[in-house]
Amino acid sequence: MLEELQRVVEALAHRLGRAVAVDDLDFRLLAYSAHFGEGDEWRARVILGREAPPEALAWLRRQRLGRATGPVRLPADNKLGILPRVAVPVVYQNVRFGYLWLIDAERSLSEEQLELASAAAVDAGAICFRERVVSQLRTAQEGELVRDLFSEDEQVRGMASARLVEGGLFASRGDVTVVVARPLAAGADGVDEDDRIALQIALDTVSARLGDRGGLRLVRPDHVVLVVPSVTLRRSPEVPDALRRTSLERLGRSAKWRDVHVATGSPARRLDDAVTSYTQALDALRVAEVVPSFAPLVAHEALGIYALLAAQPFDQLGTYGVHPSARRLLEADRELFTTAELYLDRAGDARATAVELGLHRASVYHRVRRIEDVTGLDLSDGQHRLLLHLGIKVSRLLGLA
Repeated sequence: MLEELQRVVEALAHRLGRAVAVDDLDFRLLAYSAHFGEGDEWRARVILGREAPPEALAWLRRQRLGRATGPVRLPADNKLGILPRVAVPVVYQNVRFGYLWLIDAERSLSEEQLELASAAAVDAGAICFRERVVSQLRTAQEGELVRDLFSEDEQVRGMASARLVEGGLFASRGDVTVVVARPLAAGADGVDEDDRIALQIALDTVSARLGDRGGLRLVRPDHVVLVVPSVTLRRSPEVPDALRRTSLERLGRSAKWRDVHVATGSPARRLDDAVTSYTQALDALRVAEVVPSFAPLVAHEALGIYALLAAQPFDQLGTYGVHPSARRLLEADRELFTTAELYLDRAGDARATAVELGLHRASVYHRVRRIEDVTGLDLSDGQHRLLLHLGIKVSRLLGLA
């Protein structure tokens, strides 16, 4: 699209003998010609930054260009370094895509020249329209194939993987990683259609930063999915945080949402194994929701024992996973429960536990003896320590503690 727009812009610039540019609806620069005649500070800043500076954006919005149906002459603004110019709406099939710009410092553009500019704007609109149609078809095809990529059927996953690569939708570069973002509702309301659109835009925005074929996208009922080559994530480790921040911005940070959690699965060796990384990311989200210390950005590889526990159905964990010793400790004294968890997390290191709790080491030893009395376990025995440690972690995962 950009190459076609560039040809339209350069052809018009040579016919009129003046600089031409095309912006999108957010006044981000899409194409611009070589310099002809007089220029201004605004044009130079837009070309360098690819978008209008904030003060110029405010000025532009005051011009109410969204109402324009034909060429509009805009006045100069000496404070902003803006010369008089003409804005021509880029419209096709009644859809507005942006604006074509001409500097007209001497106000010398004739009606005939404005007609040429209007015709070029129509050509630019047709290019943008075709790109939108192709993009929508590509997104729909991509969504169907990514859904198949997470199928339970191994053959379906293999066919989807092959089509994604052969169709040029994904560049296969070794192992892949799945990133999942899910908003957490503050109340009973879940994700509605408007929220899904907001999440789709956030997903598209972050994916676009990865470049062409840099990531696969999927919108699910209550979360969005991004599949990327693991090497891309290593080079751009900020992607999960960018997805969270962009999602919060698009959702509007309203009282409806507590936060957006983003989870990263472990790398999968091939694209048709991405379902494993996806499942791990979902497991990590479940852990982050009930163990706040992991939120809001959680990697499956950082879950430790929780990675193993979260892979089990929660109803089975509730039935078999909480050892009676952990239940007795939780019911008897939550302070002892917390001490036991920290002591076991630190591999029975009383000094480290004392520092963490702000206690004397003798106080920790005293608490350990009380823990043994309540649980009936001997914490010098490795098997007993494992039983209690697992019981404590399952209790956390089930929201009991």
